[in-house]
Amino acid sequence: MNKMALLMIVGMFGILSGCATTPTIPSNAQQAPNERILAFQQKTPKTTATLIVTRDSGFLGGGCFYSLTINSILAARLDVGETSRFYLEPGEILLRVGRDPHGKGLCSVGQEHWTQRETILRSGEIKYFRLMLDANGAADIQRSEP
Repeated sequence: MNKMALLMIVGMFGILSGCATTPTIPSNAQQAPNERILAFQQKTPKTTATLIVTRDSGFLGGGCFYSLTINSILAARLDVGETSRFYLEPGEILLRVGRDPHGKGLCSVGQEHWTQRETILRSGEIKYFRLMLDANGAADIQRSEP
């Protein structure tokens, strides 16, 4: 094997072994299908705050849905590069992400591991979050830009 080929193989291994997911801009993301958006879709006089969650792109975790729970209610099952909008009452919100509880086979591995974050939504406010996976496949949810 020549030196150039060896360098390419080592470089690809380094990229693949250390990669996590990459942010997807919400405007470039695919809208998640209605059958996987499960709650908080009604805009009412009380639901004056909006939460937009977009799942990152990337190979890692790409074969499985990851779930978003809002205030202990399963709100969505998102695939890679998908986004969804949720209408909520203002106040403290508990977000939890992890493997889809409806996953089967390999997608059911690790369903007991979740990451939680709190945020406060004000009336009329729109907040953006990204559902991401680290290099170990652990799900996280973090604030993001529109």
